[in-house]
Amino acid sequence: MKYSNKPFPKALKEIMDKKDIIHRKLAARTNFSFSYFCVLKKRKKHPPTETIKKIASGLEIPPEYFLEYRIDKLIKLLMDNPAVTDDVFDFARELVENNNFRVTDKEQELLKYYPGTAKAT
Repeated sequence: MKYSNKPFPKALKEIMDKKDIIHRKLAARTNFSFSYFCVLKKRKKHPPTETIKKIASGLEIPPEYFLEYRIDKLIKLLMDNPAVTDDVFDFARELVENNNFRVTDKEQELLKYYPGTAKAT
């Protein structure tokens, strides 16, 4: 499944439309109230990662679908591994400057960390 790069409310609406799931049905699957989903749609700040996980589970998708979840995982990874922060920053800056967002085999050497872990391979 392709990941969304849209803010959480837009990504949630998009995936719900795609899966043809209404808020009340998702509320029943996640044990969140219907009104909570109304709040999420209007909120500028994204929900906590545990909430994103529950919503993703209710939608039967990986939580990584949501941009905010992926960003949170990266922040935790970098906080746990401060030595790699400069390498990741330089790698990202180079991608943006070169307008090249594809990862080549050579560049994959920088991606030595598995998602969800805080330890290098």
